[in-house]
Amino acid sequence: MDRVEKLRRAEELLNEAADLMDEALRMSGMEERSGNDSETIRRIASDRDYAGSLHNISKGLEYRDKEQPVWTQPLTSPKHQFELKGDE
Repeated sequence: MDRVEKLRRAEELLNEAADLMDEALRMSGMEERSGNDSETIRRIASDRDYAGSLHNISKGLEYRDKEQPVWTQPLTSPKHQFELKGDE
């Protein structure tokens, strides 16, 4: 299992754990003690707006392994290809 697959599996398991927490606490009278923990877990697992979410990290790893267009590679810019001389 590669890194991307492991992160996706971890994302799946965290979401499943959050669902189980919600189900177990529903109507138990102890919902408040957990606060928003299940939402925090879902954020860590899958929030598209959180750069550190497992979903976004796995996407980044997946994307990094593919050939990138030149515009995403600043060091391949023509200005980095040639030695620039100052005002000589």
